Amino acid sequence: MPRPLPEHEEKDIRNYVESQSIDHDDPDNPDNLVTLVQKVRSYRLLGTDYDVYDVHMPKTRWWVITQGTNLYDQARFPNYDEAFSFHVGIMMRLWERDGVAIEEEQEEEIGAAWRRVEAARDAIESAREAEDLQAIGIVCREAMIAFAREHQTAAWVNQPDVPPRAADFKGWATVFAQSLSSGRMRRYLSDIADKTWDVAVSLQHDANATVWDAEVLIAATAHLLDVFSTSMVKNKRKPPTRCPKCGSYRLSTDGDITARDGEPGWQQRDACGACSYRGEYTFTPWEFETELELKE
Repeated sequence: MPRPLPEHEEKDIRNYVESQSIDHDDPDNPDNLVTLVQKVRSYRLLGTDYDVYDVHMPKTRWWVITQGTNLYDQARFPNYDEAFSFHVGIMMRLWERDGVAIEEEQEEEIGAAWRRVEAARDAIESAREAEDLQAIGIVCREAMIAFAREHQTAAWVNQPDVPPRAADFKGWATVFAQSLSSGRMRRYLSDIADKTWDVAVSLQHDANATVWDAEVLIAATAHLLDVFSTSMVKNKRKPPTRCPKCGSYRLSTDGDITARDGEPGWQQRDACGACSYRGEYTFTPWEFETELELKE
C-alpha cells in the first residue's frame, strides 16, 4: 500500500494537475478537482530522480511524472512503467534537441567559453572531412582559453605569486582548482583540465580524425566547463539548508495564500520530505511585498 505523502508534496502535485485541467468557462467545475494523490514509484535513471504519482479526479485518472513534470492519461497509459518510458523518451528528445546544455546560473559564469562549445556542436553537423573535424579541436581549445581568460582576475581566485601566461589554460586551471576546492576534488578538476586540453591538441593534429573523436572532445569540453562552473556556483552560494530534526537535505517550503486580521498575504514554513518536521509559519502581507518591490 502506498505510504501517505507529506502534505506539501501532495499539495504541489494536486495544484499542478488542477492547473492543467482547469475549465476557463467553468472554473468551479467539480470534475476538475483532484480527489486523491498517491506516489506509486520512484526511479533513478542516469543520475536523475523521477517520482510517479497516481492522481484521481472524478472522471479521469492521471500519472504525473516529475523532472520535466508532465501528466499522462491513464486511459492511454494503463501501466505507469509504460508512461514512464514514454516520459523519459520525450525528455531525451528534448535534451538531444537542445544539444549540450547547462544551467542558466552556470552559463552566466562561463558565457564566452560556452558559446564556443555550442559553435563546435554546430560545426560537427556539417563536418565532412578530417580537416573539418580537426578544426573542432581548435574551437574547443579556444573555449578553454576563453574560460581561463574570463576568470583570471575574479575575486574568488587565489592569485599566485607568479601567475601563468594569459593563454596558459593548464596553468590557470590548476590555479582555479586550488581556489575552488580541496582534496580529491581539487585533483579531479586539475586532472580533467589537463587531459581535456591534451585531447583537443591531439584532435587538432590528427589527420585521421573521425566524427566520434570530435564528439568525445565536445562532450569532454562541455563536462570540463560544467564541473568548473558548478564549483564556481557552489563557491558563491550558501551551503544547502538541512532539516533541524533529521538532518535531511529534503527541506522545502510549504506556502499558501491566506489572511490574518483581515489582511491578505502569503504564509509559508519549512517542511521536510524525509521526516515529520514542520517549521513555524511566517506571514508576509501583500502590501509589504509591494513596498519591497518598489524599493528594489
